[in-house]
Amino acid sequence: MSTIFRLSSLLVLPFWGLMILLPRWRWTTRILRSRFVIAALAALYAALALPRLAEIWPGVSRPTLDGVAALLGSPAGATIAWIHFLAFDLFVGRWIYLDSQERRISAWVTAPALFLTLMLGPMGFLLYLIIRSLSARFTSPGEGTASHLGVKEPKTQPSADARGVTSRFSELVRTLLHQAFTFNRPMTILGGAMLLVLLAALGGVLLDHRVITGAPVWLKPAKFAISISVYCFTFVWLLGFVENRPRLVRFVANVTVISFIVEMIAIIVQAARGTTSHFNVSTPFNSLLWMTMGTFIVFVWAMSLLLAIMLICQRMPDRAFAASLRLGVLISLVGMAAAFLMVRPTPGQLAAIVTGHAPSIVGAHSVGVSDGGPGLPVVGWSTVGGDLRVAHFVGLHALQFLPIFGWLLTRRRGLFSRLCEGQRLTLVWTAGLAYLGMVLLLVWQALRGQSVISPDTSTMSVAGALVSASVISILVTVAQAFRTNR
Repeated sequence: MSTIFRLSSLLVLPFWGLMILLPRWRWTTRILRSRFVIAALAALYAALALPRLAEIWPGVSRPTLDGVAALLGSPAGATIAWIHFLAFDLFVGRWIYLDSQERRISAWVTAPALFLTLMLGPMGFLLYLIIRSLSARFTSPGEGTASHLGVKEPKTQPSADARGVTSRFSELVRTLLHQAFTFNRPMTILGGAMLLVLLAALGGVLLDHRVITGAPVWLKPAKFAISISVYCFTFVWLLGFVENRPRLVRFVANVTVISFIVEMIAIIVQAARGTTSHFNVSTPFNSLLWMTMGTFIVFVWAMSLLLAIMLICQRMPDRAFAASLRLGVLISLVGMAAAFLMVRPTPGQLAAIVTGHAPSIVGAHSVGVSDGGPGLPVVGWSTVGGDLRVAHFVGLHALQFLPIFGWLLTRRRGLFSRLCEGQRLTLVWTAGLAYLGMVLLLVWQALRGQSVISPDTSTMSVAGALVSASVISILVTVAQAFRTNR
């Protein structure tokens, strides 16, 4: 069964590779249009399931949690279920690919949805439905999308025939990438390169079955690759709002790029060696890599601080949008700083150091429990103790959330059209302070050794107060807008 399990994964990888890496190749379209793409998996599934139908049928015709768990608990049941997942994920992925081709949605935009469908099925499908909906909105005439995102429109507009072939959404993506590449080539290249590293790491997850602290050995490189890619594209976009400081902008971008390259090399090297990269002081070499990573991450934090200072000093015509950019960077600095709490020795490690027994690991993601215990899928956040990675993750993504919120307010459609500049600024500050409060709450919850999925009364009370204050501020602001425009 173990051989069949591995081979079944190899059956689908060529099709996923074609859809994600070679979406515009004519043979990719020809192959994926064939209705026999999933035939091999379906035949393999039938060959395994039919002889065991007497065992499987009672569990699926009258499903119970214990019955399904029993079915999946055997090697044969797990293999059959795995092939079932692979077949339907590929079916959905094929539909996403063909539908995106028909709608002329950029391959750069579709690729993340395809990847997520490969890894987490329904989540990838949901992401594509969102992309599909946004694509339909962006293709409507007269949107003017690029300018609203702070990106200059290209001087040469495409012809009417070209517009008939390529959607405005695809044009927007190409314009954003072109502007990013023109503005800072190293950071844009690193963002794209990390997507290739992500695909390679995912291949490692499928083919290399080693485990480190309870997770596949190549899962951490995959997570860091996608995180660095998103960070790079966001960072270069934010740098585009800084004017008259080209040397300082290049310095900030290039130091960030070098720091991420060093960190990623260390993570990949340690994954290939089959050991942990973070907190590892078991040997002089491991200590050197860990200290190097820590040093360069401090550089990344310092460059983000410089970006925040430049944005604060930069004059912008829209005060609400400017505030969303500044708050996004500042709160992301708080989220990044939460990671510094992870390098502290745990009580057990500190006791070992005091007694003269140098531990091999100094620091931890979790609080109150050991790293590598029960955790949420993919992210690995502890379900039985505190975990500082939650606040780190949420805080870091203020870098995207708040600027997007500020951009939505600039659209001035529907309810937003009733808001004056001061009211939009109030909403941005309300969202920013609420987001900061949530990050600090998650840090406080983690430091008390409490899992994010098991909040106690104190946590729920503070969260309720935070939500209530935010909702009241929003309602008062909106009510004022309606009274003013009555």
